[in-house]
Amino acid sequence: MTLESNGIYVRASSGQEKTKCPKCSPKRRKSFDPCLSVNIDEGVWNCHHCGWKGSLHKKMKTIEQVLIKPKQEVNTQLPKDIIDWFNDRGISESVLIDENIGFNNSWIEFPFYKDGQIVNIKSRTLAKGFKQEKNAEKCFYRFDHLIGMKTIIITEGEMDALSLVQSGFNNVVSVPDGATAPNSKPTDRKFSYLLSAEEHFMNADTVILCTDSDPSGKHLREELSRRIGREKCFRVTYPMDCKDMNDVLVKYGEDRVTEVISEAHPYPIEGVVTINDVTEEAIDLLNQPEHKGLSTGWVDIDDYYRISHSEVTVVTGVPNMGKSEWMDALMINMVQDYGWKFGIFSAENFPVKHHLLKLVGKFASQPFYGEEKMSEEIARNSMKILDDHVKFIGTQENSVTLSEIMEQARLLNYRYGLNGLVIDPWNTLEHKFGDGENETNYLSRVLSELSTFAKINEIHIWIVAHPRKMENDSNRKPVVPNPYDISGSANWFNKCDNAITIHRHRSEDDDYVGVHVHKVRFQYKNGKPGMGKLNYNIKTGKYIHYDEKPTESLFR
Repeated sequence: MTLESNGIYVRASSGQEKTKCPKCSPKRRKSFDPCLSVNIDEGVWNCHHCGWKGSLHKKMKTIEQVLIKPKQEVNTQLPKDIIDWFNDRGISESVLIDENIGFNNSWIEFPFYKDGQIVNIKSRTLAKGFKQEKNAEKCFYRFDHLIGMKTIIITEGEMDALSLVQSGFNNVVSVPDGATAPNSKPTDRKFSYLLSAEEHFMNADTVILCTDSDPSGKHLREELSRRIGREKCFRVTYPMDCKDMNDVLVKYGEDRVTEVISEAHPYPIEGVVTINDVTEEAIDLLNQPEHKGLSTGWVDIDDYYRISHSEVTVVTGVPNMGKSEWMDALMINMVQDYGWKFGIFSAENFPVKHHLLKLVGKFASQPFYGEEKMSEEIARNSMKILDDHVKFIGTQENSVTLSEIMEQARLLNYRYGLNGLVIDPWNTLEHKFGDGENETNYLSRVLSELSTFAKINEIHIWIVAHPRKMENDSNRKPVVPNPYDISGSANWFNKCDNAITIHRHRSEDDDYVGVHVHKVRFQYKNGKPGMGKLNYNIKTGKYIHYDEKPTESLFR
């Protein structure tokens, strides 16, 4: 079975793409609206208008990583023309000997040592052909030089690493696969080399990033700093006519390489931010033709609320109105549409197996209970995909503090490249007030800490919080609460970037879920406050396009 056999036509051969839905687009007034999200790699799709969802049920191949056993040594007898080639690039023969650079049948070989053993060999020709040993372990080039280092230098390639070694630096490593395209989505496999180095980066005080100055190099630098922690990362600035460390060495010599490293500057996280610190980011924003946040997956909501990195959203609502269900549905939309990865603290959904089945129901758009419940095969396939995108944090049995959640999220970000963090609900956390601190002061402090955490790690954080009081209107129906009704003062509204209430509106004539957006800090990209309407399918747990006159009740 193929996408085409299901009437789905995409332009790309991999990644995420939106296209027309063969089920509903021909019948819609906006027939050209790309309402169907397709994950081409995983063979799954989901329509945000009619709710049609499917899967090709591709079986994911497991790639086994093994140590290189046939070849534990390299031929270090380099031909003169190869030595001369390195010399022309500023690398001396003594460095080639010390680093065990090899040569085999027109290929220059860079051995990757880990714990004194070769675990990979990267080879290149003079004409820039590259290859690595098949199924070899992914780790940093010069991995053993990470050990015990308080300052670590990371380059984009082996030649840049050798340029630093030539200039007297020993605490230098290189990523194994170079940089990714600037608009590509970082994958766990692409950054798997970070896992074995986690302890060393956690113990380091400073990490200097020496990636190339082109867009791909900047993209790599930003992802590495996001995962390692920008509070300890430094950036370098090359001379105007240089794009990497080897350029600096060839054109200006070892002393200038040393200057570039010594003049590395930290990320502007706190304190004074100069215009020069943010000029390039601002120009990138200026040059984007239409800078908008990501779609929620519901066209009915996007005018009022879109999702951007580095922000905090507060979600409230009367109990049993579906705010946690809506939060889960939004999370699944982000997984399916953009491949986002989430850490979830959801104390009211424990044991995890129950929460997992609810997420699987939304992911597969099929019930997980009753006569129409999904098959075991669909459940297992869905869980296999979700396992790459969802990690549960904390347990109901133990008291969990906010600092513990942020520490777990920080580690998840390093290992998997976290995009979202959900804290649901706020009142189940163990809140520890400081000396002389009341609830208002405490809330102001911790919401500021969460906002800083979101910005440093480029993670969107959602906090689900119950209102402290519920009022009824003249018809004895619950009034829509707002962030000012949450226990802990007006800080809930003032400190967040976005504020939303999920409220069920039910009458004799209509029955829908109102997504009331009270605040959007950056309206130019994330929408303007207002209310969007959705219907809820209780069987699948999905929120779908609002039908003004539903033919049957979709609620309990």
